[in-house]
Amino acid sequence: MTYFIVIAAVLSLGGIAFALRERRWRRRETAIRALLDGADALERQLLTCRERMQTLRGMLQDLPEEMIVDADEALTADDKVQAALRDLLQHRLWIKQHAVDAAQPELDNAVAALRQSHRAMDEQLDRLADITQALQEAQGR
Repeated sequence: MTYFIVIAAVLSLGGIAFALRERRWRRRETAIRALLDGADALERQLLTCRERMQTLRGMLQDLPEEMIVDADEALTADDKVQAALRDLLQHRLWIKQHAVDAAQPELDNAVAALRQSHRAMDEQLDRLADITQALQEAQGR
């Protein structure tokens, strides 16, 4: 009877250890998937931002010249978007090279940083949409 109790205890501890390990593995896998998906989403946002800024730049041609210079400088995003895309590429390389060995807090911090960047880009895209609408209204479109 004591053998059964000892075997049951060992099996229970083994099951608990396995469950904890499996949970850690799933959390890690979820974080890596969130990093990859977040990088893809951020890249789409950056490309959308660049497109909208180029569209707005085209709309500026109907404005008086003194307004065009200031607005065009504000809308020159190619360098900024390119820099952001390069940073994103660096993040992708980090994911590829270090995600397997990274500690869970590092992965969690990277996911949080990507989510923050995503929210910031959402705000920027909303501002661009508002500007586009205001320009369209000003031009009578």
